Amino acid sequence: MTESTSNSAGAEPTRLAPLRERVSAPRELPLPAIGADLCWRPANRADIPVLLELMRGAGGVDHPTYHVTRDKVELTFDAPNVTVERDVVLALDPSGRAIAYGSAIPAEGRETLVWVSLDGCVHPDRRGEGIGTALLAWQEARGLRHLATSDETLPGWLVSGAEENTTATIGLLRAHGYETARWWLELDRDLADPIPEIPLDAAVRVEVYGPQWTESTRLAFNAAFRDHWGSQPVTATEWEAGDKLEASRPDLSLVAVAPDADGVDQVVAFVTSTVGKEDWKPQGYSFGYAGKVGTLPGLRGRGLAGALLTRVLRAYRDAGFERALLNVDFESLTGAVGFYERLGFHTVRRSVSLVKTF
Repeated sequence: MTESTSNSAGAEPTRLAPLRERVSAPRELPLPAIGADLCWRPANRADIPVLLELMRGAGGVDHPTYHVTRDKVELTFDAPNVTVERDVVLALDPSGRAIAYGSAIPAEGRETLVWVSLDGCVHPDRRGEGIGTALLAWQEARGLRHLATSDETLPGWLVSGAEENTTATIGLLRAHGYETARWWLELDRDLADPIPEIPLDAAVRVEVYGPQWTESTRLAFNAAFRDHWGSQPVTATEWEAGDKLEASRPDLSLVAVAPDADGVDQVVAFVTSTVGKEDWKPQGYSFGYAGKVGTLPGLRGRGLAGALLTRVLRAYRDAGFERALLNVDFESLTGAVGFYERLGFHTVRRSVSLVKTF
């Protein structure tokens, strides 16, 4: 049982001509010129404070139940696959306030396709002026530059996403050729409701997630997600960076461990948790977030994910949290939506991934 909102399709890769032979990109990449009072320029790390202020202002309208944290922005700026001065653009007004930003960032993992994520926002006070349209044109041009310089013989995707309520953003993307590819459900569970006891398979044991299980869990995650939409392998650098985020809670994360053919213990199932206390007030309650839930493909159907998840739910309850949240692919191949519903979860929000393919 595995869910994520990460990159692309599983299955065997389709071998094509190199992307550089299939994708045309503009030779020049001028900055957006819209907004007579706006100064458009490449972003840099010193812009993180004003960028975070913009993201939170826009997020108050676009996704009011969760905040963007500084360490997540820093994680993006410091990632080895990001060249900030080329991949991120920013617009400032005369007061120095950030009005818009956009990025086009290639994923590190490239097993079945080359994925470029387009992210950005416009301050609510300046919407309706055409800034978002100009920004998307820059993002797409930068994304095409990434694809057109790739030697990979794989499909290329430009990908963006939006909450269901952001109809203007979704409409803009669709108007420019981005097609709805996947819907994602955010599920919620009241921890005051009874939590079932699911016995653990006798062949495995439960361990609290920690440094000794980092690499084995990453490998298990990559294997578990390989046949899912949105799955490219997570690199060791990406995984370790995620573990360093302030919201990461290894003490509320569990792994199921069993010996491999050589007798070496390996992770065969996992539930990892984050706790973002800044989101408790806008959400209206305290909660833990089960960010990664998975089982090795060959061991699915033995109740491992359920046994771990119910233990994590009890750990959330014991920590004083009121609810549990997680995100799931609406079209999950493993029947995850029904699995979570049987454990007492229900849908509270939806978001969508939109894709342009090459």
